[in-house]
Amino acid sequence: MYDHRFARFGLGLAMTFLATVVFSLMDVPTFLVGCIVVIGLYHTVIEFYVGISFLLPGRRKPSFEGEGWTNHFFDHNGCPINTVSNLRTSPSPLMVMVHGWRSSSSSVADRAMWFTDRGWHVVMVELPNHGSSGEYGHWSAYRSMKAVESVVTELATIIDPSHVSSVSYYGHSMGGFIGLRLASKESLRVASHPLDRIILESPMTMYEPILDEISNGYKVPMFLRATYRRRLIERFNESIGQIGRWSRVEEFNIPQWGVPKLPILCIQAVPDERLGMGHYEQLLKVYSQPENEGFLTSIPLESLKHSGARINEDRNDAIEHWLEHQGSL
Repeated sequence: MYDHRFARFGLGLAMTFLATVVFSLMDVPTFLVGCIVVIGLYHTVIEFYVGISFLLPGRRKPSFEGEGWTNHFFDHNGCPINTVSNLRTSPSPLMVMVHGWRSSSSSVADRAMWFTDRGWHVVMVELPNHGSSGEYGHWSAYRSMKAVESVVTELATIIDPSHVSSVSYYGHSMGGFIGLRLASKESLRVASHPLDRIILESPMTMYEPILDEISNGYKVPMFLRATYRRRLIERFNESIGQIGRWSRVEEFNIPQWGVPKLPILCIQAVPDERLGMGHYEQLLKVYSQPENEGFLTSIPLESLKHSGARINEDRNDAIEHWLEHQGSL
């Protein structure tokens, strides 16, 4: 299968080779040919690093299956997005849940069942390239966020809005990052209702440290990194069809990424063996600003792990107490 991420790398390599051959045959001075080769390889190497930086999730985890749970597919720009839902027949709170990177609905199913046991509607949304959803050649959290946004605005097709008493969002890791952006949109409607609150579990809050991790992992030379970042943003803008929409990596960090002004519960694994504590610390910093005070309740838990923590009583107790305070239980 052709990998579109490396189209420019392949083109750059071919053009550099072709230019070298042509100018050599034209009896161009060796020095000039050498300069052409160096310039061509410089840009080709950058395109290679840009291509591999559009990480794909890889091997998928299966979607959750269980009695009372139903799959519904929603089309987003030709990409089918799968949801796994358990819906009531009478007015009840609605919880939309989004899993993390390289996970699926099965990864958050135990959390979901905690809510269904208490009479909630639950809809688990599977990100593109995850679970049973379709895939993008250029995967990104932003494109996945737009897919989730498209799905939640169409939920009235599977649930009667009159049967929804309130709407909450639960995001784990990458799902939390997506939720921070969605919840910042005051115009967002979920099954024709505004979003009332969000729960974040060990959320990603910044893309910049993720990019630094990618750059270090692939050993991108320091002298290339400024150009590499600019080129990466350009390619990203092209992938979403909005040339010039984004210009700096910092725009994918909170607060620029989004600062929801509604009740937020953040349950944080301590230590966070996957993301580190920087994402959590950034969340605390942003919500300690005077204009953002009073929205965030943060609960660090040493008993919680970032990955594999499907059942955790301390987390469940924290959620229950917070929702009781919110008047939602």
